[in-house]
Amino acid sequence: MQVLVPADISITKEIKHIGILNYALPSKQNKIIDILEGFVSGESILDDRIGADYCLKGLAEKLNNSPRFSAVIIQGVDLRRDDYRRFSSQLPWNEVKRLCQKYRVDGLIALEHFDSNIHVDKDERMRKKKIKDKETGEKRTIKVPEWHVDLYIEVNSGWKIYDPESQSVIDANFYKDRKSWAASGDTQKEAMGKLPRKRDAINEAGYNSGIEYGVRISPTWTTVKRFYYVKGCKELKEAKRYVRTGDWEGAIAIWKRILQSPDKKLAGRAAYNMAFAAEIKGDFEEAYNWAQKAYSEYGNTKAQSYMRIIQIRIEDEKRLNKQLKN
Repeated sequence: MQVLVPADISITKEIKHIGILNYALPSKQNKIIDILEGFVSGESILDDRIGADYCLKGLAEKLNNSPRFSAVIIQGVDLRRDDYRRFSSQLPWNEVKRLCQKYRVDGLIALEHFDSNIHVDKDERMRKKKIKDKETGEKRTIKVPEWHVDLYIEVNSGWKIYDPESQSVIDANFYKDRKSWAASGDTQKEAMGKLPRKRDAINEAGYNSGIEYGVRISPTWTTVKRFYYVKGCKELKEAKRYVRTGDWEGAIAIWKRILQSPDKKLAGRAAYNMAFAAEIKGDFEEAYNWAQKAYSEYGNTKAQSYMRIIQIRIEDEKRLNKQLKN
């Protein structure tokens, strides 16, 4: 089922509309130096520039899909600096205020560092292959070479969130994200041809890096798994059909009858299922009470770990209420 989880950090409720910009651009002089260094290292500054744009896109998409923020990418603003490799420096507050007023946003998120490193591992191995003998028609097994290649992209990104009203940096963090691809082929060239292009790989890694930062600062929908009991008696099987059709009241009525069973094991399963139904309805206190009852009164050991899950949801709900409060 889909569960809304709170952000790692809480941003003041006054900030709802956010502008996202790239402040990781070198000055013209430093750009020339980076290009010269790129000839030596084989890395392209253009690749990182485009990868940073994808990083902004990933963050914007994540924030716009959240119930907390709306976001816009600020384009056409050429903010460069000589110390762009230093994460400690920051945007001047008069510039922060000007941009917020111009683009009608409550705060700014600046990508202040972006760098990617690429690495490829190549390995030739032997594998078994069946072939048909042309003369005899019989099949036999031979060993043939096979190439395995792995592409690794490491993206380093640094972000800052600016609050123009309080003139404070709400969050300043540096992240490392890694993404990998694998391929194989009869020749090294064939295997390498199955990997994404270098620029495409950097763009995808940058996009994912932006999404990951969005998870840190905004409530996010995520998929979780739950189990409930459907075996042990015919009534539990019957209740399963009600659950599958979304008739929770029908399922609850059956589980309540099973609670009266002299069989403690069955009663414990019914109590556990009652906790499950309460969680589905969003009543976490009741869910915790039913899970506690399933464990303490009926000895259902799985209910003990479920109690911990529900306790986390109770704490998350408190944080969500603060983060989503208008």
